[in-house]
Amino acid sequence: MRKLNLAQFSRVLFFVLALIFSVSVTLQVLIAGIALFVNSGSWAAHVSFARYLAFIPLIMAIMAWMAGLSRQVLWKSIGLFGMVIGMFLTAVFSSRIGFLSAFHPVIAMMMFWGSVDMIRSGKGSKINVD
Repeated sequence: MRKLNLAQFSRVLFFVLALIFSVSVTLQVLIAGIALFVNSGSWAAHVSFARYLAFIPLIMAIMAWMAGLSRQVLWKSIGLFGMVIGMFLTAVFSSRIGFLSAFHPVIAMMMFWGSVDMIRSGKGSKINVD
């Protein structure tokens, strides 16, 4: 049985994390919709679920570096982490920043499409196992 080297493993893990992140952002939007339109008690789930997602883009950046992926992919991962920080800031300071808090769902859309973009860019890539 062939084994993956560290770079190959990091590359596979990067794309798995990108997939998990895009699905998680979608679930997070769904939970927010449920809290807004169905049951306001779901806001607690929306808040707590976000804490589990927060560091996925940072781990993706580390995996991109370890896998030797392009600098563009590395910076996109760091950009996703920056968007996560933006999400937290717009949520925590919503009463102080007024209309800027309206960017919260816009940032969510950007995070989703950013992670999908990374998945699509690696779609044609092959993992060579020696």
